[in-house]
Amino acid sequence: MSNLDKSSIVNMENTARYQTRSKLNVAFSTADRDSAVFIFNVTKGNKLLLLSSENVTGHIALKHSDGSFVKDTLHFTEPNINGRFEYYIPNDMLKREGTVTMQVFISEKGNSNVTVAERIVTFGIEKSIVSQISAETKLQYIVEYDELQAIIANRITDIEDKMANAEDYVSQLKQAREKGLSDIEIAKADSVKSLNDLADKRLEEINNKASEYSSKFDDDKQYMDEKHEAFKQSVLDSEVVTQGESKEWQKYKLTNDDGSYSLIDLQNKTENYYGLKTGIYYTTNTPHGISGVSTAGFSEMKIRQGSTVKRLTFRPYNSNRIFEKWFYNEWSDWKEIVTLSPDEKIETQNLAESRANETVTKANQYTTEQINNQHGVLFEGAANGVETNIKLTDDYTKYKILFISGSFGGGDFTQEYSTYLSGKIIIQKQMLLMRLETVADIMN
Repeated sequence: MSNLDKSSIVNMENTARYQTRSKLNVAFSTADRDSAVFIFNVTKGNKLLLLSSENVTGHIALKHSDGSFVKDTLHFTEPNINGRFEYYIPNDMLKREGTVTMQVFISEKGNSNVTVAERIVTFGIEKSIVSQISAETKLQYIVEYDELQAIIANRITDIEDKMANAEDYVSQLKQAREKGLSDIEIAKADSVKSLNDLADKRLEEINNKASEYSSKFDDDKQYMDEKHEAFKQSVLDSEVVTQGESKEWQKYKLTNDDGSYSLIDLQNKTENYYGLKTGIYYTTNTPHGISGVSTAGFSEMKIRQGSTVKRLTFRPYNSNRIFEKWFYNEWSDWKEIVTLSPDEKIETQNLAESRANETVTKANQYTTEQINNQHGVLFEGAANGVETNIKLTDDYTKYKILFISGSFGGGDFTQEYSTYLSGKIIIQKQMLLMRLETVADIMN
């Protein structure tokens, strides 16, 4: 079939359901010549049936609305078993505009009572504009010449088809002969025994043929299984990776095939450095402008989707120092990331706070101990009467300052005395309750 043919596909289902007559949305032209073709797909369960000229024949009948009638056979589109037929609408019928009813049926060979599939549809033939041109025009003569040429060609094709169908006729005769139980054989049989003998012989032939087909099918299936296993094994041996296996793989290549990083000479150009794609590189002549470090080392570029946020890290090859800068609308300056030697530890916030609290606690404890060592109570009690003797717990001259506090009928008081200024301490209060405290070296 030519790619320029006007083809229409008609599906024929092998089913017991009733299939109503349907009007195809198909219209050919009266000017079409050898190009109007129908393709019939014979399916079962939406799958093509395995049909060929060995087991089925296709028939078609066409009835024009003007009363003309054509009956013909269908042809397989390919010699393989694909369940597909094709039929070219005769040019004689295409010449006449109108509606055509088409009946197609596929029957099993050797058993005319078994219909594999059948369908009745209608389609239209529209009058071509070319056919309406006046007979006086030269174009009409050209069309008529084409029609005459087509008639002659159709007759030649018909002769060739009949010669080609001669082999089919011989095949049909052979099938009729192999059928065994023909009408002639039945008529010649003069007894029930002859009929039974003929039937038994035919059944034996059928069984033998079935066994032959079954054996061939088993051999073919084994052959296909072996080829299938060999194919799967070849795929496994070739270590081919399927799309399903690689679906979740990281598709972006970060290193070379051997795991090394690409060497890039940035030529001391900032635009070359900022133009790096996502990945890790070993860069030379790196325009970082950082004093005291080499311009060769490992550079890593990280880019957020959309390229609006970037982070660039540089590690000099001969140092453990790390420098970073980042981009958001503009590039920042280089910042050094603090690194420690293996024997050093980074002090966390919790550890620093714990050490500070511990230091404060020890300082308070030390201060309290020092104050306790320098402070003492020499007397606490009441003094009644003039020149009342007060017994102190220690010699007050050991201390530099004395604090005397108490209460009396007139209120409360607190006085301090330096032990260097006077050898006497005089307190004149009525109804005195007194507390004497000392502080040693309080000014030190």
